[in-house]
Amino acid sequence: MSDMQLNAADILAAGPAPDRPDVDDLSPPPLKGPGLKTFLRRAVLTSAARVAPRLTADRLARRYLTPNQSVLDDLSTRRHGYEICDLGADTALLRTSAPAAPSGAPRVLIVPGHDGHVRQFTRIVRALRKRGVAVDILVFPGHTHNARSICSMQHMVTAVRRADAFNGHYDGIVAHCVASNAMLQVLEQGMSCPRLAMISTPLDLPALVRFGGQQYGLSGRCLDFFVDRVNAISAPCAIDKPWRPVVETSQGELLVVHARNDYAAPIEKTRPLAAAWPGAQLAEFDQGGHNEILNVTSAIDRIADFMAPAQP
Repeated sequence: MSDMQLNAADILAAGPAPDRPDVDDLSPPPLKGPGLKTFLRRAVLTSAARVAPRLTADRLARRYLTPNQSVLDDLSTRRHGYEICDLGADTALLRTSAPAAPSGAPRVLIVPGHDGHVRQFTRIVRALRKRGVAVDILVFPGHTHNARSICSMQHMVTAVRRADAFNGHYDGIVAHCVASNAMLQVLEQGMSCPRLAMISTPLDLPALVRFGGQQYGLSGRCLDFFVDRVNAISAPCAIDKPWRPVVETSQGELLVVHARNDYAAPIEKTRPLAAAWPGAQLAEFDQGGHNEILNVTSAIDRIADFMAPAQP
């Protein structure tokens, strides 16, 4: 049965799960039934998961953590206004200065979610630059070139700290989706952040990972192994690390931005974050969803105003 186990994992590793969460498009899956190829893949997966649940879970956990993005390759084929700063370790910054920004202008780091792309943040970057803010966008390991390498929570945390060390501390950080979870671990490790905006935060990260496994078609023991493997690969930055200790003692300002119809990260599970962080602001929006909120004008203005408050 060994060949069948490997083939089942390889079939699914050839491309992303059709409804995989936490990707560039988090819109609900189409209502039409699956095609023949999807049906056959799911059938093979079901057999592999039953015969070799640990092996199948390991292969799919690695696939889940492998981004589909190649941001620097994409930028190389078109005109753009970014200065690309190589931070080493397959990590990069896309740097842009505000028009006529004075010396010492606020600098903000945008941290996309896992498998997120720069283009998602175009309107936020524009709004910040109009307010005189210089903006950097972090490109995580596995997202720079089409190398098919893993980007775990540990990679994300390390990349944020590398960007901060390279720049000499930021005045504010805007984090989306799983990057918000990474920011909590960054703060726990001692990095300071005067202003932090967390967008579409899946505070219950194991639940999001479990949802991802279910979208692959996993269930039962294999699904449990899948969540465990994602957690183990992310070590020492575990996905189930308690968040309350760092939140309840945080000193910086926090803005939590969330859509009320975010099906990937239900707002009911995120509200406790704003309640536990001293002085936090919670901005809920009826428009948009998990990713769509990045294009909601009222949400963008709220984030930009928070990062660059008007001077008295």
